[in-house]
Amino acid sequence: MFEARSVAPSAVGAALLTLVTAAATLLTLMFTTGADESVERSAFFGSLVFETVKRDDGALGITTGVDNPIPLMVLFLVLTAALTWIRTAYRGLKQRREQPLDTSGN
Repeated sequence: MFEARSVAPSAVGAALLTLVTAAATLLTLMFTTGADESVERSAFFGSLVFETVKRDDGALGITTGVDNPIPLMVLFLVLTAALTWIRTAYRGLKQRREQPLDTSGN
């Protein structure tokens, strides 16, 4: 049975990994866009959007953000489940390792 104490650290780690993934994706979108282009790009199953628009005064307007949060939530839940499973497996292996070996030969 899982307790909140075993899932909470996994959820925090999953949240950090999700934020890093979103930031890296947005940075990739930003740096793959040319300087003089007016484009709209989306990534990560349409959840993250980066848009550049050339304004009348010659400046370049940039808009970035989350368009559809569902893929990010799915990533968070998958990472939480994976990290919880890894923590549970590690804890079980650690307990098994600490048990004394039966050397009686039976």
